Amino acid sequence: MAAQPRVKFLLPFALATFMLTGCIKSPEWTLFYFADTPNKTDLSLNYDAIKGYYNTLEQCQAKGAGIVRIQGVEITEQVDFICGQQCQIADDNQVSCSQLVSDKDFLKQL
Repeated sequence: MAAQPRVKFLLPFALATFMLTGCIKSPEWTLFYFADTPNKTDLSLNYDAIKGYYNTLEQCQAKGAGIVRIQGVEITEQVDFICGQQCQIADDNQVSCSQLVSDKDFLKQL
């Protein structure tokens, strides 16, 4: 009989935990920021260049443009930020993404 009250207590807790884990979604887009990088010829996607994670491309682009604006960096032909979709980090801190969208693509839309 002692096991039955314990099951009644644990069942709702287990059900709530299961339902909440279904609501957690990992961010789709990763922001890589290069405006403060001295050597812009080497825009390697690595862990150190990551500035945030976002659910949509629009959020990622808006944040990248905002950082450029706040830091007072003049938009040049050089790439200042890149948004990568579904990025994975390897053991050597290099990052691979299924799709990359540079800030120049974003600025063409404005």
